Amino acid sequence: MVVIHCKRLPREEHSKDYDEFLCSAPNTTNVGDVTDVVQKIQNFRVRLKWMVAAARQLSKDSCSEELKHCLEGPAGDAERYLALDRVDQKLESKLEELQALADTMKGGVAIVYPEYCSGTDFLPRLTAKLDDESVSDAERSKCHRILSIVDDGAVTEDIVQGTVVLWWTGKPLARDQELAKYTGKNDKTKIVVKIGKEGGSAPPREPAVDAKTQSELMAHYFRKQENEKKLVEDDDITYGNSDWADSRGLKNQLLGMGGVRFKA
Repeated sequence: MVVIHCKRLPREEHSKDYDEFLCSAPNTTNVGDVTDVVQKIQNFRVRLKWMVAAARQLSKDSCSEELKHCLEGPAGDAERYLALDRVDQKLESKLEELQALADTMKGGVAIVYPEYCSGTDFLPRLTAKLDDESVSDAERSKCHRILSIVDDGAVTEDIVQGTVVLWWTGKPLARDQELAKYTGKNDKTKIVVKIGKEGGSAPPREPAVDAKTQSELMAHYFRKQENEKKLVEDDDITYGNSDWADSRGLKNQLLGMGGVRFKA
């Protein structure tokens, strides 16, 4: 199996909105089929991350204490699945597992807010409240977050739509070829790819310093500045006027000049 390590870079430099995951496919698989699967996984991870944020906010703002576990539990499971350290653990992301996490979160919302999620017309009802100016801001905010979780058609600007290609080593992989054309006959290969629009320019290169390292460097620089500031403030040289610090003290005493003081 060819291991595919896909990275989604943030739109803004040094942003924490970064994602990466693993999946795999035989090297005889059509590149177009692999690309479509990778695109679906990346988009699903974006959506699941958005669902987690909505569930956390609903739990905080408008959920009773006895029902919080219906939102917090599924949100925690999803966060652990989306964790970047799964790549280091060589754990793959799979569509069916992502779907199961999303379904569990939807079920939790239906339990907590049955009056909002019942009936076949609940999506239009929720959408109508968003456009109703007579509805309070708090109610509209609640409806928006519920929709973010239960509406499969909800999208964000990070979701990549349309036909895409995989970029590897600065080149797009033709969708009508087999993976083996690029990875060779060895089926135990790992490639690091990014998704880009078909016919578009190459995805941006990764920054020399990622967001995590950048924040660590900034924290180190700040601590260094604070330490230097303390050293300057503590640089007290008044001890030089003390008797015990006078290298000529013994000589002055012998000459009878022990009580004489000089200004620095």
